[in-house]
Amino acid sequence: MQQDITQRLERIEEAIIAPPKEYLNIKQAASFIGVSRQTLDLWRMNAKGPAVHRVGTRVLYSIADLRTFMAENRQESML
Repeated sequence: MQQDITQRLERIEEAIIAPPKEYLNIKQAASFIGVSRQTLDLWRMNAKGPAVHRVGTRVLYSIADLRTFMAENRQESML
């Protein structure tokens, strides 16, 4: 029991100390802006979505780019 508590406290401490992520993978980015992974894949294939960074075979999205994309696609309600 005490070991479990100690492990949990260590994970909390690591999370607090760790620097915030600047780049997200596809799954994380999709969740961040509230769309499916498939939607992000489609946008990327059609060059319509947020800017993307390729590092080797990895596809990463900058949080700043995701926020910019969302702001640029904001629409006022028509009421």
